[in-house]
Amino acid sequence: MGELHFSRCTERRWTWDIPYISPGAEGTYWVLGPLRSEWVGQVATVQEAITLVVDRLPPACGPAFVGTSEELNAHEAPKPGRQKGDAQTHSG
Repeated sequence: MGELHFSRCTERRWTWDIPYISPGAEGTYWVLGPLRSEWVGQVATVQEAITLVVDRLPPACGPAFVGTSEELNAHEAPKPGRQKGDAQTHSG
């Protein structure tokens, strides 16, 4: 059985900044990451595993960005005259 990984973008190269879920011993689930050397915890149910992942999402994480991780980084980069995290307004 495989691991369940998440990404903040929809295309390769994926982001590697969200924990992932792996099958554990005797029907349990391990939550690891985002790096393979990081252990979050072992839980009994899928719901508990998802909660651990959601609780560790990066700040301001929203729906997946349509594009690559490089495009996501460019999208999130501060724009001249703005600081990262400032709200954008659109007129039209």
